[in-house]
Amino acid sequence: MAMKVGTRVVRGPDWKWSDQDNGEGHLGTVVTIGKEILNPAHQKIVVVCWDMGKSANYRAGFDENYDLLIYDTAAAGVKHNGVMCDECKEDDIAGMRWKCSSCYDYDLCNKCYMTSKHDLKHSFLRIIIPKSAG
Repeated sequence: MAMKVGTRVVRGPDWKWSDQDNGEGHLGTVVTIGKEILNPAHQKIVVVCWDMGKSANYRAGFDENYDLLIYDTAAAGVKHNGVMCDECKEDDIAGMRWKCSSCYDYDLCNKCYMTSKHDLKHSFLRIIIPKSAG
């Protein structure tokens, strides 16, 4: 999934930067997208400013590596009626829903997405509002 400036993030599946983010579970905000940089090699790199103030570059698909995951910022009380998480089997997914674009009819709840229960090298649609296209 493509990130946008302002997206809240946490460590992802390919994280290798020690405690650069101030430790696991800490949040940051995407402040620059690689496509805004003229060098085409940086198309899949983002700059994150962590809540503790430090900023750094991270891979968002660069060399097939993903250092970040999008943090759930869905409104409280949102339910995706009739949609089950294909990993934990939660029925009527609550909060953010992640739909795999690479697999047929495969959905994850936010907890399963954030804990890498499916191949996060696949592209995902982040669906915040039920019935939206993502």
